[in-house]
Amino acid sequence: MLMARLTLKQKVIDEELIFSYAKCGDKYLGDLENFISDPNQADLLKVGERCFENKVYQAAKILFQRVGNNQKLA
Repeated sequence: MLMARLTLKQKVIDEELIFSYAKCGDKYLGDLENFISDPNQADLLKVGERCFENKVYQAAKILFQRVGNNQKLA
């Protein structure tokens, strides 16, 4: 997935890469934070909601903090 992003910068690729980092567990949360701090095409709120639905709460918290959605953080 990361190799695909090097050649194409598309919303779907960025969103799936973020979700993949989230699903891999705490070991990759640093990589997730680094990725979302750089410019990307992803809809972070959408990915955060997807993480929450899949019970990946720590990643969802990071994404909701990044977009400033305090309602979802509560």
